Amino acid sequence: MAFALQGCSGGNDAPEGGGASSKEGVKTVDIGNEPIELKIWVNMSDDLFQKLVVQPVKLKYPNISLTMVGVDKKIPDLIASGEVPDIITDTIGSIPKYKDLAIIEELTPYVKKFGMDLGRINPVVLETVQRTSGNSQLLGLPISGNVVMMYYNKDIFDKFGVPYPKDGLTWDDAYELAKKVTKTDGGVKYRGFDFQDSFQFTANQLSLPVVDDKTNKALVNNDGWKKMFQNYARFLAIPGNEVDDKTYGKGMDQFLKDKTLALYVTSSMFSRLPDAINGGLNFDMVTLPSFSEVPNTTTQVDGGVRMVSTTSKKKDAAFAALSAMLSDEAQKQIAMNGNTAVLKDSKINEEFGKNIEILQTRNRLGFVKNQPAKPTVSITKFDNDAHSIMRSQFKKMVVTQIDVNSALREAEELINKKIAETAGK
Repeated sequence: MAFALQGCSGGNDAPEGGGASSKEGVKTVDIGNEPIELKIWVNMSDDLFQKLVVQPVKLKYPNISLTMVGVDKKIPDLIASGEVPDIITDTIGSIPKYKDLAIIEELTPYVKKFGMDLGRINPVVLETVQRTSGNSQLLGLPISGNVVMMYYNKDIFDKFGVPYPKDGLTWDDAYELAKKVTKTDGGVKYRGFDFQDSFQFTANQLSLPVVDDKTNKALVNNDGWKKMFQNYARFLAIPGNEVDDKTYGKGMDQFLKDKTLALYVTSSMFSRLPDAINGGLNFDMVTLPSFSEVPNTTTQVDGGVRMVSTTSKKKDAAFAALSAMLSDEAQKQIAMNGNTAVLKDSKINEEFGKNIEILQTRNRLGFVKNQPAKPTVSITKFDNDAHSIMRSQFKKMVVTQIDVNSALREAEELINKKIAETAGK
């Protein structure tokens, strides 16, 4: 589930004002009593929009109304037409893209003006936004986190008499388990493990950077990325668990539809699970296995972030709306509907998934047991392209069986070439 909230409008900045301090870490700033309309660019259903966006804002600022602008209207087109939304919501990793377009506001002055207590936010989440913003800036407020889990097919484990996985496994544990459930039975080939590489590389648990922000050169031909590639490649080299060019990346269908995959690592896929359950899938999930260097650590945070546009004529009101979405009640609703909250209060995250029926008899709290990995020390606008190249090189390595050193050396060359091309435009 993606919580992407965005918007646009015109008018005058509301007057500054004081206000009573709040137990939720932000005072209510006087934005006047006149009706204020804000447009917000968002990728969610109308039901969730009303519940997670409109209602929390109305509780704190009754005169603010929010209109949803669908993501079918692309930001570059909105810029060209002069209709950039007041509030833009996307993933944290998208901040450099909007920064490069010079359309998102630096929020530190608003944090001071509204008396916002950033200490309420999980420090790893806040640090991730700040580092992604660069230059000690805060170009957005985090709203929700992503969760990557290891799902497992209980029937396959039962078939081969193997105990179910548990929370807190290491990748070595998962590897040994995968070998035990990679078998052929009754002419049916059962694979032990697969994963969605977009999460495991882009938001990797070891917090490895891909581009040096000082030199704009690739940072991938090293022992850290070698360990990362080798860790996942060994699963896909288990006899019977191999992949080729046609089957690479098909793990989700094998898990949900074919029911021939025992272990599958991905982010939340709640919208697809009801049909799979109706089709006979008997599953549960455990925490993402971790590396020994960073125990009990999931992927880096790349959840939802909300940004105020530089073109908005209602910036105070837009920030007021953002602050309301970080209230305890709003964050509780986010957790209940299947994304992790971003506040430090563990009791709020314990509400995770309470509104999702399929999680009620399963390991619902496994989603909030691990801490997110720290952000990488170097974040650049070239990272998206670099991560795409890394994913392609990993696929090439496991499908064509080139050695890891060649794969990473090639990746370094391709990333540097792409950076040079992009910088030259």
